[in-house]
Amino acid sequence: MNLFDEDYHKGSEKLKEASKEMVDAYKNYQRAMIEKSPFGSKMNELIFLSAACAIHCSYCIETHAARAKAAGATAEEIAMIIHMAASINHGATISYGVDALKD
Repeated sequence: MNLFDEDYHKGSEKLKEASKEMVDAYKNYQRAMIEKSPFGSKMNELIFLSAACAIHCSYCIETHAARAKAAGATAEEIAMIIHMAASINHGATISYGVDALKD
């Protein structure tokens, strides 16, 4: 699956043109975070992938899955990250659902 088609790239360019300062600030933030991370490239990408799965961002999943694989992540590691993300969503659903049982 490739979500980053021609229309996406055109929209991305429009965003960059309309808000260059904000896009640059985001890129600088990402760069600084990764440079200062104590986890290493593979673990960083697995963490990003887990968060992407938890928030259901297909674009982030595509990007960080590819980067995790390129950094040496195995299918087993990626599968575990997916299950970890799912467990967070599961727990959140239960926690929010408890409100339905309040008096």
